[in-house]
Amino acid sequence: MLPQIKDALKKLEDKELEKKYLQLITTLLEKGYFPGLEGVPVAKSSISNIDGDKGLLTFRGYPVQELAKHGSYEEICFLLLKGDLPLLEERIELTEDLLDHKELDDSIAETIVSMDDDLHPMHMLSSSILQLQSADAGCFNVENYQHNLNRAVQLIAKFPTILGTYRKQDPNFAEGETFDSLARYILYCFNEELAKQEKWINIFEQLLILHVDHTMNNSTFSVRAVGSSKASIYASIATAVNSLSGPLHGGANERVIKMLEEIGDPENVEAYLEEKINNKEKIMGIGHRVYQTYDPRALYLKENIIPRIFNEQSDVDPELDNLYQIAKKLEKTALDKFADKDIYPNVDFWSGLVMRAMDIEPKYFTTIFALGRVIGWTSHWVENMEVKNKIYRPKQLYDGFNTRHIIREEK
Repeated sequence: MLPQIKDALKKLEDKELEKKYLQLITTLLEKGYFPGLEGVPVAKSSISNIDGDKGLLTFRGYPVQELAKHGSYEEICFLLLKGDLPLLEERIELTEDLLDHKELDDSIAETIVSMDDDLHPMHMLSSSILQLQSADAGCFNVENYQHNLNRAVQLIAKFPTILGTYRKQDPNFAEGETFDSLARYILYCFNEELAKQEKWINIFEQLLILHVDHTMNNSTFSVRAVGSSKASIYASIATAVNSLSGPLHGGANERVIKMLEEIGDPENVEAYLEEKINNKEKIMGIGHRVYQTYDPRALYLKENIIPRIFNEQSDVDPELDNLYQIAKKLEKTALDKFADKDIYPNVDFWSGLVMRAMDIEPKYFTTIFALGRVIGWTSHWVENMEVKNKIYRPKQLYDGFNTRHIIREEK
């Protein structure tokens, strides 16, 4: 059968598509299903695109590097939600709209403060998003595009407030403060002093933009799958947060720092890497499912942000500098060992160091990822409501007992 399929596929003009279809069909013939739905198209979207061979990530056609270098958080928010970059007055209006809707209802803020201190911030975040549903009685009506768009903006605005309220254990932590951008406000939620410095606001804003969207990743798939049942935006985005919390998704940046601390010294890198390879264990921050070259977001961090932190500052904390030296040695060693296998550092490899340099606690690293990605999640949710997509209902292959019956002995 496969030779006939190959002949049929050769008629396709798009040779890249021919290659992808052949891979899918071969997997189906060999295994009977698609593990993890890898490579299986489940939706059409115009929000972002990846060329894994070229190391290219675009948002609405714009390369992510250009958007990070020249854009603002509000501009990228407008771009993803509405389809193009805003005019000046549109950007100003969106900034005002975001800042106007950042406050939480008192009851929700008090509930957040009452949550256990040991609860991981990502799990606090997901449960708090669901609480927002209680203050929005109309959220279950998802048929109105403008209402959906408004809810997306308002939810994006409340994300940092949820985190700031929990982190500072104070519903009024920003009382009396004024902000000229959402990026400044978000950074204020994590580091009040750095939020006064334009350099750090700029670095932080670029970090957020690099994380805004990444096509049909696990958390975005979750948004669209849950949203396909016409669930509210809150239910859909809370699900995405839970997905992102996993160590194979957003949680990897926190684990990269733990890995660097475990290595302890640049001299220990090669032995650590050899042990991981011999034990067939995953090396956090190395490798990616869709890139066969250097992750463009990681490359941007390495070339444009990391130097501003470690090369321009003479007062870098010695402990932090040691982690940086370990990371450099680990990257070089990994590239020497894996480059011929198309395995390169991903965005998590460098992002943890950037957040550590901003004195953000490691347990909050993945929430920073979420603060960028919420723009993409909400954009996918709004888009999915418009395309009238079918409810997600993939098929399983049953691998259990054949039909059997209960047999009881008669007394």
